[in-house]
Amino acid sequence: MNERQPYEITLVRAGPQAAAAETTVIRLVGLLPAHWTFTQRVEREPERIVMLVHPAHPPGSAGPDAEAVRAWLARTLTDDALRGWHAEGP
Repeated sequence: MNERQPYEITLVRAGPQAAAAETTVIRLVGLLPAHWTFTQRVEREPERIVMLVHPAHPPGSAGPDAEAVRAWLARTLTDDALRGWHAEGP
């Protein structure tokens, strides 16, 4: 598998009704495509999750681009378990 540069995704907890960051990371990991890898960290003030997503792809394929990663994130944020979290930045 070939890999592009990782894409940084930052999610911010919008309020106390949102699940804790550690719980949210587990849900995010479960929603990642199986062939993507990641690293993550949780920040406390403000409560944020920063993930570096590595969308692997087969040899000869251009693989997912930034738009595909953003589309995945938009779909993922509609999951009920992620209610109260939103993407930071573009």
